[in-house]
Amino acid sequence: MVVAASRKACVLYKEALDNHLPREYSEIIMTSDRRDEGPLASYVREARQEYEWKEFREIVKDKVEKFREEEFPKILIVTDMLLTGFDAPVLGVMYLDKPLKEHRLLQAIARTNRPYKDLKEAGLILDYVGILKEFQRALEIYSRKDIEHVLWDVNGLRRDFLGLLKDLRSLFGDLAMSYERDTLLKAVEILTSDPQREEDFVTAYRSMRKLFELLGPDVIKLEHFEAFKWFSAIYTYYMKVVNDRPAVESWVQKFCDKTIRLIHKTTEIEEIERDLPTLSIDAESLRRLEQRIKSQKEKAASILFTLQRFVLVERGKNPIYETLSDRVQKLFELWREKTKDYQRIYSDASNLFQEVVALTDRQKALGFSRMEYGMLLTLEHEFGQNRAFVEDVRSLCAQLAKHLFPSWDIQTTVRKEVERVVRRFARSLKVSYNLTLERMDTIYKKLIEQVKNYDLPGHSL
Repeated sequence: MVVAASRKACVLYKEALDNHLPREYSEIIMTSDRRDEGPLASYVREARQEYEWKEFREIVKDKVEKFREEEFPKILIVTDMLLTGFDAPVLGVMYLDKPLKEHRLLQAIARTNRPYKDLKEAGLILDYVGILKEFQRALEIYSRKDIEHVLWDVNGLRRDFLGLLKDLRSLFGDLAMSYERDTLLKAVEILTSDPQREEDFVTAYRSMRKLFELLGPDVIKLEHFEAFKWFSAIYTYYMKVVNDRPAVESWVQKFCDKTIRLIHKTTEIEEIERDLPTLSIDAESLRRLEQRIKSQKEKAASILFTLQRFVLVERGKNPIYETLSDRVQKLFELWREKTKDYQRIYSDASNLFQEVVALTDRQKALGFSRMEYGMLLTLEHEFGQNRAFVEDVRSLCAQLAKHLFPSWDIQTTVRKEVERVVRRFARSLKVSYNLTLERMDTIYKKLIEQVKNYDLPGHSL
């Protein structure tokens, strides 16, 4: 955002910027006046003509919305409008060429400092008119505590950047700054062996990424570019292997375009993003992994973290994952040991992966909803496989179907009827298997939990 001294100055800035940048890069956001003459009148007339003679205030609204949501314009030129009450967190830099005082100065700075997701926590103010004098006066008027973190100088940002580099390096000890896959996997091992270290890394890297963008053309970025690129490679590898997410989210791409081009288009990081396969729980994913990854250690990590994403994170959404979650958790305990048995981890994780695939295929073959399949797995866990269970579950769920609708469980009468149907089924099991009352009650609770968890829209296959 360019803050000009007057509406006429806005027009002059626009003309100057158009001489150096494509026209769509900048737009003026200002009011119009019937008494306008010369360049002001010409600008308003041309803008209305371009927008098919819409009212000028509507044109201004359109331009502001485009700045918020679209690639262009990238620069807004203002004098009074948008200095207060403007909510566009993507706004990152303010070129201030207009004297502002007291609350208007603080509000203008606040526009630029507006946080943006986990990417932007501050903006950059380029002072062309000596606002720091006015800022000092504002400190005398307002409570220092209220505004003590409104402005930082660039030296402070440099110190923070260097501090984060040091903190990140300390996480990896004497690990060589290499882009070899074995090195990157070792970095991920170091991180995932300790949940706190893992969280510290992600937090510190994202903070450093913000500062890297905020520091603009500062020479400190060039001096420490290789270190930043290496941490970016670790973050990319970590996000791909552990979370199966891109290292660069779409909103990061939009806000940090220059940084992304600089870092994520380097050969080393492009290769990581290209070569690591995206895994889902199916036989084809496992086959693709076997083909593309040769290292047993990396195969073990890829399969294990895929199981983590699906089985541990999503276990409350899928009965298959619920039944296997304890076994996946034990595998993670093996992974966190200092001396790892990669052969065992790979073998056990691969077997678990194939078991999930087989269970999923069976659910599809039966045509069972998640509730039905959850009940079937519960019965098989308690009594072993029995062909009769399939029809028993179909019959039970058919009885329940007429009572199940969104929020059924908060209606006392309906909830009691559902519980009665399930308890009657549990009593039939007591007779067939000579169960104690205690075990019958345990099975009833497990079955009713499947009903509560899964028989709603979106809880089918």
